[in-house]
Amino acid sequence: MCRNIPYSNSPASATPGLRKIIAASAPLRFSEYIELALYHEDLGYYAQTPGRVGRAGDYFTSVSCGPVFGMILAEAIADWWRSASIAGPWRIIEPGPDTGALASDVIEALLSGHPDVAAQMEYITIDPLPRPRTFQQQTLAQFGNLVRCLADTSSLIPLPSFVIANEVIDALPCRLVEYRGGAWWEIHVVATEDGNELQETLAPLSVQEIPATLANHGSYPEGYRTELRDNQKDFLGSLTRVITRGRLLFFDYGFAAPEYYHRDRIKGTLRVYQNHSASETPLDNPGEADITAHVDFTALALSARELDCAVMRFESQEFFLTRQARPCLENWASHPGMLRNFQTLIHPGHLGGRFHALELSVGENHEDCTTALRRLAMQGD
Repeated sequence: MCRNIPYSNSPASATPGLRKIIAASAPLRFSEYIELALYHEDLGYYAQTPGRVGRAGDYFTSVSCGPVFGMILAEAIADWWRSASIAGPWRIIEPGPDTGALASDVIEALLSGHPDVAAQMEYITIDPLPRPRTFQQQTLAQFGNLVRCLADTSSLIPLPSFVIANEVIDALPCRLVEYRGGAWWEIHVVATEDGNELQETLAPLSVQEIPATLANHGSYPEGYRTELRDNQKDFLGSLTRVITRGRLLFFDYGFAAPEYYHRDRIKGTLRVYQNHSASETPLDNPGEADITAHVDFTALALSARELDCAVMRFESQEFFLTRQARPCLENWASHPGMLRNFQTLIHPGHLGGRFHALELSVGENHEDCTTALRRLAMQGD
């Protein structure tokens, strides 16, 4: 039951063109390399017309196989709207909307099932890249003024808001570090003398730059490699600045810090995806393949708390969706396709076990959930 979205991957010229740009800019931190490979305005992987998700693309997401994911999120949003006693204008914000399918599913579910909730709602999609943003505008034009597709949040006034972000944090550029010779080094990207190939080089990492997670975690084997994201707080801040009170709900694959930085995870989590195949060669085809790393949910939660967010929930996607879907299950009983979609979303061997949900509250005077803090190894912070 996977959706057939017209597929348009990066053009064949993306890799040589990007390789020249990267070679001219080298040496680059690995995060800077990913920024170009994924987000270059003309040649980046994400800069093309959306079509990377689904059977004809490079990977699947929870949105790929049907509308159930969006329908369940609509229930979560409606529950929050009522419990928070929202009166007047409010909005949903979705960064990284890709094809706009999730936005469409959520809006349709709210309009049909919760018209009172949708009465003064605005749906905002955020995508900094022009080509996919144009695609999203065309896809969501059916909803008229209910939807705005923006490059960033700078034009938004603060309002009560609910943020939904599906597989967004894993796509934020990450730095890459390696433990060698009793010290931490940062991986940079350079070009060969002829400029035709890209390769790694190591640069010293100062003691001040080593996160406490690594410095205090214990000993690591020679050649241990992992990822660091130091851009999460800025990303979260761009959202919280335009929210008077509300929720931020993230779905992604990843771990709490102790599991993420376990000494046996010697190669880290960085992967390259193309045509549903995974590899560990991110320098081969810049612009033509997805480069991603798992989410350190502990680091994400800590960044959120620095912005005065409360941690409300951290659990597997299976548990979050199962609890939230209870009002819908009776209606789906007579729709086998819906049930199959739901079972894929919650199956522990499929999306249900690989993905986690992190829910944050901002401006609502909530206390942190002790269960969530314990799962995130943040108890006592």
